[in-house]
Amino acid sequence: MVVRGIMSLRILLTVFSILLTSVSLFAEEFAVATFTRGKVSFISASDTSKLWKTLKVNDILKPGDRIKTGNGSKVDFFYKETEIRIQPNTDFTLKEWNSENKVAKAYVEKGAAWFRVSNFKKGNFEVSTPTTTAGVRGTAFGVFYEEKEKTGYTCVCEGQVNINGSDFSKGTGGAVKLGSADLEKNDYKELITKEGATLLFKEKRKEFPMLSRCLPCHKPVGWEDKSFIPDETYGKK
Repeated sequence: MVVRGIMSLRILLTVFSILLTSVSLFAEEFAVATFTRGKVSFISASDTSKLWKTLKVNDILKPGDRIKTGNGSKVDFFYKETEIRIQPNTDFTLKEWNSENKVAKAYVEKGAAWFRVSNFKKGNFEVSTPTTTAGVRGTAFGVFYEEKEKTGYTCVCEGQVNINGSDFSKGTGGAVKLGSADLEKNDYKELITKEGATLLFKEKRKEFPMLSRCLPCHKPVGWEDKSFIPDETYGKK
């Protein structure tokens, strides 16, 4: 009986070890939530109930998953050196993710998300809004869609991004209004520096309210604005 009990225990431990390893390997194939703040909800593509659930740290982002963040809320995902940071009041869907073939596609229905892309083939990491598609060349960039303006924006923080067929480099970006094929080209070099958002940024924001989306990561320099919550994880890993 004792021998049989020991054998049973060994079998259980072996099965548990295999399952644990499988889960670990599965998680390594996808982006994992490393930080959440406030109300972050998601619908899993594999959940037949289609009910919104609370997203927690260590949850895995899989193809077809849809995420919504509330006011002042956010969530960060990491996959090796690739970062996905979903900002407040955002509706985000991961359309495709294949770590083996190094291909990913995401969709921002509204709101904003910031990405730092590595470990993916050139041009094979795409992020779309209702009006824009950004194909990444190994870089850091932000994607926004403002419902009131019905306009999608992309800004390049590092490297290069192809927006609707045109290439943009660091400190520039593009915008497209719903129903229009015109790609507006923008230059942010004098608006945002290493120190933060300049006084020129403050003035430009009156013309382009969507620039407020940049303030959590780029603090005001020489002026104040208390209407936003600083992104405490920006620039950190």
